[in-house]
Amino acid sequence: MKRSPSRLAVAAASLIVALATPSFSQTSQSGQPDIQRRLELIEKGQGDAVKAELPTMMTKFQNHPGVLYLQGVLTTDGTEAAKIYHTIVDNFAQSEWADDALFKLYQYYYSIGLYKTADQKMEQLKRDYPYSTYAADQPVVEEPKAVPQETPAVVTQPGKTEKFSVIYTVQAGTFSVLQNAEELKARFERDGYSSSIFTIGNNGKKFHKVWVGEFHKQEDAKRFSGEIKKKYNLDTIVVTR
Repeated sequence: MKRSPSRLAVAAASLIVALATPSFSQTSQSGQPDIQRRLELIEKGQGDAVKAELPTMMTKFQNHPGVLYLQGVLTTDGTEAAKIYHTIVDNFAQSEWADDALFKLYQYYYSIGLYKTADQKMEQLKRDYPYSTYAADQPVVEEPKAVPQETPAVVTQPGKTEKFSVIYTVQAGTFSVLQNAEELKARFERDGYSSSIFTIGNNGKKFHKVWVGEFHKQEDAKRFSGEIKKKYNLDTIVVTR
């Protein structure tokens, strides 16, 4: 005659299974949604797993700016994502995700060719969030101007020289995980492009920006930015360094 397992044995077996099963906690130790961890998972290619738990997070943390930001990042339609970022900037200006959302709007408007609107968003970012990590970015605003004689000359045509004070580069990605930035940099270098990583940090946030190429003219950088975007399916912007 078989004996039914005791309640204690069943409970012990359930505990072992639970400990062996990987899971994400939807909240951090403070009880708030752990947005940063999920952004890192998205960077690592686990966006589908994060997307699957997003509805539950949106129900549990209604109108939470971090959850809204996560929703924007996971939204594939750029126009719809921009609406979400605008909601964060307009209604949660004091949240820690407002500057992130504003920078996403800058990237969005730049990517669709609305450079004036993009510049306005960057100016707003620098004005309203001067200590943001994104405020360290220097967006393209105008053509470089001539500098004093001691600046090294750049030869453009035989018998003609021009002098520039600005170097333009294409920012092809921003990562919170250094390894992901290094992988993109290595990918560019394997394809023969010069690339570098620029790291900035402030208020507990650290971001690693992947830059590719160097140009003395804005138009050359813009043209290259379009090529990189098309070839690698990346959201690229031109910055100065």
